[in-house]
Amino acid sequence: MVAVGTGGLPIMFGQLSVKAMAAPVYQMMLGVNPTWLGVVLAAPRLWDAFIDPLMGNWSDNARTRWGRRRPFIAVGAITMALAYGAIWMVSPEWSERGKLGWLLGTTLVFYTCYAVYSVPYQSLTYEMSPDYDERTRVMGHTSFWYKFGEVFYQWVIPATQLAIFATPLIGVKVINWVVGIVVLGFIGIIPALYGRERYFRRAAAQPRVAFWPALRAALGSKAVVILMLLTGLKLVANMFGSSMDYYLLVYYMFGGDIAEGSLWKSINSTAYALVGFASIPLLAWMSRRYGKKATMIAIYTLVVVAGVGKWFLYTPGIGWWLLIDPLLSGPILVAITMVLPSMMADVCDEDELEHGQRREGMFGAVFMWIQKTGVAIAYLGTFVSLDLVGFDSKLGGRQSPETFLWMRGLLAGATSLTALVAIVVAVFYPITRERAEATRRALEARRGTV
Repeated sequence: MVAVGTGGLPIMFGQLSVKAMAAPVYQMMLGVNPTWLGVVLAAPRLWDAFIDPLMGNWSDNARTRWGRRRPFIAVGAITMALAYGAIWMVSPEWSERGKLGWLLGTTLVFYTCYAVYSVPYQSLTYEMSPDYDERTRVMGHTSFWYKFGEVFYQWVIPATQLAIFATPLIGVKVINWVVGIVVLGFIGIIPALYGRERYFRRAAAQPRVAFWPALRAALGSKAVVILMLLTGLKLVANMFGSSMDYYLLVYYMFGGDIAEGSLWKSINSTAYALVGFASIPLLAWMSRRYGKKATMIAIYTLVVVAGVGKWFLYTPGIGWWLLIDPLLSGPILVAITMVLPSMMADVCDEDELEHGQRREGMFGAVFMWIQKTGVAIAYLGTFVSLDLVGFDSKLGGRQSPETFLWMRGLLAGATSLTALVAIVVAVFYPITRERAEATRRALEARRGTV
């Protein structure tokens, strides 16, 4: 469980770090147009989401001596490390078209490698345990490393400003190659070396998993559709907010000072991660005591309050009061990586009961697909919105009052409104503890304990 949990660190970096680094590097340092940056960042994520179901089906049907998931995890980790480092080998002397072309090409390769890693890894976490509560603990280990990554990655940009580097751009290249090799490569391969696939022998004896029937089964499940909606709503709000709050910190709260704004972004994100660490045992307890559905509704309710709070907290001179934001918003980020995947693992049992096959790869692909599509939409939406509200990086902290008003409204509104919709959606989630345990008993009566 500990070894497989370490995969949460490269999953987090693959999910968030390119977007988090691209804004300060390609837009603030290199000055590319924010709308075109949003388009270029969105395209690889849509490609990544498109190939996820293919990767899931390929993994479900793999029959190697090392299992269905572990070989892909190993190959994905190594190739991700190399592709990630290449993204930042951009020259400030290139034209805007050249810079954007380099970013597009390297991120297409990176996210292809990320799909090879992330879908089998997600599927492996579903297979770790057949128990309703233990599945949440498995995802808690993944969430721990995910939160550890959030502490670490937000300090990458400040680290590039260190005096040991001749220029910040050189610092970007050096630091990100270290991140690629150590985090994505060495740590990423640990689940492949030490993970165990519970259902591999059973899957090896089952008929080949057909692509279209498996995809229809996944998308036709009411529980899966609800989990997709819950994930997508929060990711759009979170990814949108994690960009807009950065721009407000730099340009509104600190008058265009990138170094000072980046420092406070790092402080705020570290606080998010620390709140996340504290939320792991809390969410595990809530899930055991009240069930997974009730836990998610409670956390989304807290997010509604957090959205309102953002309007008042992201203002100049707020100081350390800003840390109220992660206190209110931090738990939902853990719930997305801990409780929702545990709920998807319960869905996989229902699929086996109905169709007689273990198809975690396809269900993992669908879950990853909505995560990545939400990120892609958020990439595009954030930067297009900045253009629409009149943001101009050349003006620094001298943006118009109307521009700042719109930026604050978008940050607060996106957070609260998506959470309200999520609460309504979560009410209709059908799998309770009693239903999940009844499904497990029926499966074990039919094919024995695995």
